[in-house]
Amino acid sequence: MERFDEYFFTIAKETGGIEGVLNSMFSFLQRRTDFFYEYQQLGDPGDKMGFPPGQQASIVGSIFKKFQDEHYKKHPQKSREEYQKKLQIYKEQQQKIQAQQNQEKQKQQQEQSQSKKEIKSDFNTYNGGKTEKYSWSQTGADVVVGINLKEHINKKQIKVDITPTNLVLKIKDNIYISGKFYDKVKHEDSTWSIEGDLLTLTLEKANDNIWKTVIQGDIEIDATKVENTKPLEDFDPETQGALRKIMYEQQRKQMGLPTTEEESQLETLKKAWDAEGSPFKGQPFDPSKFNLGGGQMQL
Repeated sequence: MERFDEYFFTIAKETGGIEGVLNSMFSFLQRRTDFFYEYQQLGDPGDKMGFPPGQQASIVGSIFKKFQDEHYKKHPQKSREEYQKKLQIYKEQQQKIQAQQNQEKQKQQQEQSQSKKEIKSDFNTYNGGKTEKYSWSQTGADVVVGINLKEHINKKQIKVDITPTNLVLKIKDNIYISGKFYDKVKHEDSTWSIEGDLLTLTLEKANDNIWKTVIQGDIEIDATKVENTKPLEDFDPETQGALRKIMYEQQRKQMGLPTTEEESQLETLKKAWDAEGSPFKGQPFDPSKFNLGGGQMQL
């Protein structure tokens, strides 16, 4: 029988285990043999096909019993008391594992809840401020408004109407914010979104300026304290090139190196140093004899 082991291993692997092997075996018997035929079904007691009623189940049972007895010879059957004892130990272990999993799940939920609270309290109010209903921040190009929702709200329960000059925000059909912007916005480029319990409005400014508040009549900030810097990428390509050149020259000065203009002047001096009629001809080039300060050459 062991010579068929490899075939059965293959069947078990492809059909999902022991149950798959048994299904395959009985499927074969049903499709390709007379194992499931019974004499009374054929109506002819003399027919050689099939088995007497109940004999198939008896055959399967006897084969099962044969190999079960062989198993118990190698692995003696445990007493019912021993089985119940081990079953109880197993149940207790499963209960402990389940309790630990529940504790870990509860801990994760608490951490997620705490993380949401931290996100709410840590809304960035850079160059902006806070009112009773919202927090806000700004750059030269946009204004970001953050609203902490006190309960879970889905998008269908929120209505946002943004025009170039006005904002109307409704939550559950109740007006939460309604008023005129501090300055005009590009309403078609302005958006809103929800993440957790935080509603965020991103308003694109129509003019590159500083806002003192989002909605006229709300608390205003001190505009003189606003950091009015602009990212290099926001400038046009020509201005970006000029600014990068200035930054490069400043870096070279900080490193004690000559600027691009000073390097060009030195190259000119080197050529003139050994030119005919030069008083320095034949001498090693010495740039210290020249004062290049202010972009002018002086002896």
